[in-house]
Amino acid sequence: MLQCYIIDDEQNAVDALAAMLNKKFVQQVKLCGSNTSAHVAIEEIEQLQPDIVFLDVEMPQMTGLELLKHFPERKFQVIFTTAHEKYALPALKAAATDYLVKPLSPQDVYDALQKCTERQTVKENIAAASQKITLTTSHEMLLVNVEDIIHIEANNNYSHFYFINRPKIIVSKTLKDFEEQLSKHNFFRIHQSHLINLKYVEAVKTNDGDYVLLQQGHRVEISRRKKADFLQRLKLG
Repeated sequence: MLQCYIIDDEQNAVDALAAMLNKKFVQQVKLCGSNTSAHVAIEEIEQLQPDIVFLDVEMPQMTGLELLKHFPERKFQVIFTTAHEKYALPALKAAATDYLVKPLSPQDVYDALQKCTERQTVKENIAAASQKITLTTSHEMLLVNVEDIIHIEANNNYSHFYFINRPKIIVSKTLKDFEEQLSKHNFFRIHQSHLINLKYVEAVKTNDGDYVLLQQGHRVEISRRKKADFLQRLKLG
């Protein structure tokens, strides 16, 4: 269910839209907040992290377009609400999902929410796809979940992939080819020959050389050069 927030300098406009959302669209969205003050709304949006913001364009303290400048990397979708059609082009340039002219009709709000839902679905599908990696072996191409990889071991120009749920796979690429791609997925180059998934670290041993124990009994040496960074990453030191 998508979380909504309403910003409008007129309280009656806030109340009318809130009543419509709570009455007709309760299965699709949940109203998490609203405000008639743009300055207060900025703070609340940062705190509440809504999925959708219904945003009035003309407001006395700052316009809706000016308010958006406070969120240069915004994660929420915007549905502009205004009594004037002249702001349609600026709204388009601001990457708004939709632009509704007051008085708002249930059909207009429904259509706008459908657009938001479709965009959210696309976003989630892209995110899901980014959690996979393509591995090409000598006889097949596999699309595997990144989180299923325990660690990768370098062997000259080959990389040996060890998984939580499938047999080892050997890929004709170097470890460096995968390091940048996987570092954003909680992987750490603990040794020149090893890239590990921090999710599967079970213990760090220092009594018989420095090494980590991973799930399924994998033992991986910690490079002396990487030790401090690794321990800091694990928040152990």
